[in-house]
Amino acid sequence: MGRLPIFLTGTQLTDELYVGVDAGGTHTRMVLADRHGALLADLEGGPGNYQLLGAQQLTALIEALLQQLRPGATATVLCAGVAGAGREAEQVSLRGHLENRGVADRALIVSDARAALEGAHAGQPGVVCIAGTGSMVLGRNAAGDEARAGGWGPALGDEGSAYALVMAGVRRALQAVDGSGKQTRLQQDLLPALGLAVWSDVIAATYGGELTRERIAEVCPTIFAAARVGDEVAAEIITSGGLSLGAQVAAVARRLHLSSTPAVACVGGVFAELDVLRAPLAAGAGEFTLQLIRPELSASLGALLLAFSTAGISVPAAVTSAWASDEARSGQP
Repeated sequence: MGRLPIFLTGTQLTDELYVGVDAGGTHTRMVLADRHGALLADLEGGPGNYQLLGAQQLTALIEALLQQLRPGATATVLCAGVAGAGREAEQVSLRGHLENRGVADRALIVSDARAALEGAHAGQPGVVCIAGTGSMVLGRNAAGDEARAGGWGPALGDEGSAYALVMAGVRRALQAVDGSGKQTRLQQDLLPALGLAVWSDVIAATYGGELTRERIAEVCPTIFAAARVGDEVAAEIITSGGLSLGAQVAAVARRLHLSSTPAVACVGGVFAELDVLRAPLAAGAGEFTLQLIRPELSASLGALLLAFSTAGISVPAAVTSAWASDEARSGQP
């Protein structure tokens, strides 16, 4: 990408550079701003999951993006929301690498969910429900307390995620093939979507690594398409995932003592099908009436907000509104 919008007129650019990074499982997005909040440039790069790359390779990726945007630059403050870096040891390691390499004078590392939460509510309290390749719910109240639910990864959870929905579809299709489960059009629809000729090929493709987690997650629209034409099995899978996500939102809202009508920003590709998910989400939330909203800002701009906050700079609402307008024009977040 790499566009250069300047939003604030009558401001003087300084040498200070503030950087927000959203390092996710499929891509890494970086945004740059001056001290006044004027967006200077942005760029996307490859996957940035800490568990796959480690601190050294991820530092190299972030450094390469910054040098493409501003050769020779060092960020005054850089905040990176990083998939797979939700624990303190990982955050300390990556921060040390970035600062020691001179990528940033000061670096802040948070989870990708924390950056998404900050962006979704433009720095204000609220809840974010993330359902992309993986899933989790994170919230923050007015006192600054945080709580999370889910996010345990594909082997231990990620209910309602694209990966989990497709894997449930594969299992139900295999049960139908065996004759032990209900017949479903997923038997036919999932084969070409996954690049398989016959179901016996799924064993080698899955255990041999051809069907990666990301490749499987890409097939999620097939589950929703089957549900939309009346497939009972596909509808049951989606309902189960939505109920789980709704229950996780309720758990977070309960622990944070939020109101009975919490604002919940829905983030991730699965929510392209929000009209189908709305009812099971509401049912799973129990006593809470969810106010489902679109995120105000992307996770990369959420990270940028955290970079400013780390520097003790408060970003005016007029500036975040300008950011939101720019993202709307460009198709983000």
